[in-house]
Amino acid sequence: MNGEKKVCLLFILFITFIGLVSCTHKTNVHDVDLIINSPEQNQEFPSRAIQVVIPFAPGGGTDNVARAFIASANEYFDQPVTAVNKLGESGARGLREGLFAAHDGYTVTLITTEVNSLSVFGMLDFSYTDIEPLILLSTEPGLMVVSKNFPYDSIEELIESIHKENKSYTIGSAGQGSNWDLAAKGVEREANIKFESRFYNGTSLAVLDVLGGSLDIVIAGTSEVAEHLERGEMKLLTVLADERLEAFSHIKTFKESGYNFSIYTWRGLAIPKGVDPKIKSILMEGFSNAAKDEKFIDMLSQLRLNYDFRKHDEFIEFLDRDLQFYNEMNDNLILKK
Repeated sequence: MNGEKKVCLLFILFITFIGLVSCTHKTNVHDVDLIINSPEQNQEFPSRAIQVVIPFAPGGGTDNVARAFIASANEYFDQPVTAVNKLGESGARGLREGLFAAHDGYTVTLITTEVNSLSVFGMLDFSYTDIEPLILLSTEPGLMVVSKNFPYDSIEELIESIHKENKSYTIGSAGQGSNWDLAAKGVEREANIKFESRFYNGTSLAVLDVLGGSLDIVIAGTSEVAEHLERGEMKLLTVLADERLEAFSHIKTFKESGYNFSIYTWRGLAIPKGVDPKIKSILMEGFSNAAKDEKFIDMLSQLRLNYDFRKHDEFIEFLDRDLQFYNEMNDNLILKK
């Protein structure tokens, strides 16, 4: 091989080498593009906002618990924790959309009693066993209240009126099968009376109608009516608790009036099944710290909401007892037709 042939051969080999290097380089760029297009795969959780779904209207007890908690939670995560209200179907819409969202940890739901009650009465196609409960935040009993212009001042007077005069009174709740709707059914059963039910997208809306005079009665949590009671805008007929409440110690419980029935609502947090255990652990730690923060506890106290924190294992036991309670209600034919 002469000199010119060697130079040509070397040139061809050089061009071939450059081509191969170029091809290899393009492949690496493509790989980099894939990484860029999937940023969450290479970033620690959370890399964007965490959304908390609230299944009832703004201004009610559930909404108040959620927003007080979110304010505290934002102190424990680098990314924002935000709220979204999803109303309808006695709370079923928000529960379903939140608890069956993508299991990536970015959707958390403020769950309520309705997870069990709607399930037992066939209005929800899942129960707490189909989701991933995290922690319990609060519990509170039902208060039966009326406007200041209502003609009776106690549950005894109301029941006597219905029995003797055959009068009918409207009662509002957050929808059929919601906790306070079942509370009304429990009162009806024990006192052998009947109310005319009206349904809203949240108890707070029913409270407004009582204040406005277009609804006679509402059963609500303390936080939803305490301010109106203190202003004299509403009257408290009875408390559906096992014992008298310190804030309303002059009002007898429904049990003290001779009727064996009490009912509470509760609020906690849950995520969809299938969330990565590492992500679940991050959420659990951050949310538990937020729930035990004194600022959150003080805020619930200011809102007249009863703080009742229970960690995961205790929350599961609580949910099991709650589900049993509603199964027993179902057995007592409260909603059976």
